[in-house]
Amino acid sequence: MMRFLAACLVVLSGSVGALASQVTVASWNLGWHMDLETVQHWIGECSKNYVEDPATGKFKPSQEAGFQPGWDIDAFKIEGWDVGRLPVCKVYTAGGTVRVNLEAYRKRQQQIANFIARSIPADIIAFQEVSGEQSVREVLPNGDSDYDFCPVTGYKVQRLVIAWKKTLGEKVSCAIEDTLSLPANPDDKRPRPGLALTLKIDGKLLRIMDVHLKSSCVSPFDGGNLEGTGKDCMILQQQVDPLENWIESAAADGAKIVLLGDFNRNFWHELRDQRPARTDASGTSSPRPAGVLSRSLIEEIADGQPANANLEVLDEHCQISDAGQALCTQAEIRDLTTPETQLLASDNYLGCRNPVGLDHILIGPGITSDGPAEHLSIGNLGGNKAGTPNGKDQLLAISDHCPMIARLNF
Repeated sequence: MMRFLAACLVVLSGSVGALASQVTVASWNLGWHMDLETVQHWIGECSKNYVEDPATGKFKPSQEAGFQPGWDIDAFKIEGWDVGRLPVCKVYTAGGTVRVNLEAYRKRQQQIANFIARSIPADIIAFQEVSGEQSVREVLPNGDSDYDFCPVTGYKVQRLVIAWKKTLGEKVSCAIEDTLSLPANPDDKRPRPGLALTLKIDGKLLRIMDVHLKSSCVSPFDGGNLEGTGKDCMILQQQVDPLENWIESAAADGAKIVLLGDFNRNFWHELRDQRPARTDASGTSSPRPAGVLSRSLIEEIADGQPANANLEVLDEHCQISDAGQALCTQAEIRDLTTPETQLLASDNYLGCRNPVGLDHILIGPGITSDGPAEHLSIGNLGGNKAGTPNGKDQLLAISDHCPMIARLNF
């Protein structure tokens, strides 16, 4: 009898130890999102009057006749404007640049907070394009009191922040992954770093990497050839090795890995590209020979080697009508036409200007997902309205991206 009870205890304790932990993760690019202090400074700079210097073609602050407000000028032509410190003025457009007022920005923040509370039941939210931790605190429900934070500090204004519920587990580390920012490059060719958070949940390590890779090299189907000579694709090509190196290193201590964010790359198109993944046709599971370029980011970072770092990109689903989901499925097979993209981005579908193809969630061995990753519709919250000058009827989009969410077990 005693041996029977002892055997039962062993079985029960083994079952408890084998119970899977559950965590819901989300990723959201908030589109040049700022905290209120930064917003006030930005509005002030964009509201200044500038005049062009004919000799240089640059604009300088001036009260002279013939001036233009900063809202109407390409910020790259304003002398001394640092887009690493402040966004361009043309973030919000509605038949022209929306001249943002502070009241409208406060309303936008409240709409984001309401949306998160209502539609993003996540334990961990990885944000991209935020000015810093304070900008995230200002849009989380319950005055941010339920969350802890892992932020990127320094670098440029489009930063990363990971927020997680304090009750989830113990923070082990929060690390800025500088290698993804290509520190050997000149400043104008340095993309954003990565951000890695390690948590201990139910005694197990979960490591989350938030990324926002180089933009404007999206798909081999629309001319975005990763192996090409375009400036943006050349920079993204340089990020392949640092990203793969992080994945392999991050899994070495037995941690479970989640990689998510705005990759600015359509992985589904890469997987459907019939060309070899490398320019020399070598297999991606072996080291890439010197001088050989990659055509497929996903096939490099999810190459099956080593086995404990073999990532899987989650299937994606759109939380909209059957017709909308059919369009989302088509977007994984081919490059959508402009009218199709506009339809998918409309209020009755996903509502965000960049509806699919940029954001992904990847999981490593030992993690399973309860269904596909979901693209959440933001509906009519993705549009702008200029309103009357400094009027209360001005509306600002909560983002040009839709959030993505996945329910994971590990």
